Amino acid sequence: MNFIASQRASSFVPDDFYLRRVSHFARLNVGRGDIVMLGDSLINGCEWHELLERPCVKNRGINGDTVEGVRQRVEGIMQGCPAKLFLMVGINDVSHNIAAQDVACSIIALVEYLHRLSPCTQVYVHSLLPFNAAIHYASLSGKEEVVLQINHLLSEAAEEFDYTYINLYPHFSTSAGVLDAEYSNDGLHLSGSGYALWARLLQPYMCE
Repeated sequence: MNFIASQRASSFVPDDFYLRRVSHFARLNVGRGDIVMLGDSLINGCEWHELLERPCVKNRGINGDTVEGVRQRVEGIMQGCPAKLFLMVGINDVSHNIAAQDVACSIIALVEYLHRLSPCTQVYVHSLLPFNAAIHYASLSGKEEVVLQINHLLSEAAEEFDYTYINLYPHFSTSAGVLDAEYSNDGLHLSGSGYALWARLLQPYMCE
C-alpha cells in the first residue's frame, strides 16, 4: 500500500481557540531535552508535566485539532529539536467523515514531515482511542470500525516510517468495543483515571 500517495486531509479552518493557543505556543520554548505531547483535545486536556512528574514535558495539544491543523503548526515546535514527541491526532478527522486510509496516510505524512524538520527527535504515534457515541458526539456514530482500521494501518506502517506505535486502544476499550466509562464521563474525553492509565502506559517509553 502506498501510504503517502493516498493521503487526503480534511479541510482545515482554524477557529479562535486554535489561533489563541498557537499564539501562546509561539512564545514558549521547546529545547533539545524536552518531550512534546502533540495533538488534539485528548492531549490538551492533561497536565502532562505534573502527571508524568517530568518538568521537561511540554503540552502542545489543541482542542478540536485535525491532522492538517497539527501539520500547520509544527515547524516552530520542531525548531527546538525536542528529544521525543508523542503524537495523538485523528479522531476529529474521523468525525469529519474522512476515510480510514486517508486519515492514516495523513498521519504518516505528518510523521515524515516531523522527521524532516528534526531528524534527531524520536517520534511516537498513539493509536486512536475507542469512544462511545451513545453517550455523546453523534458525529462519531457508526465509525468504530474506521478507528480500528486507522489503528491497524498505523501499526503496520511504523517500521517503514521510523516511528514507535503505542497501542492504547485495548487498555481503554470494553468487550463491546467502546470507551470504558471508568475512564470518561462523555464517551470521548478522558477523566483523571483515564489520564492516570495513559501515563502508566507511557512510562516505559519515557525511559528509553
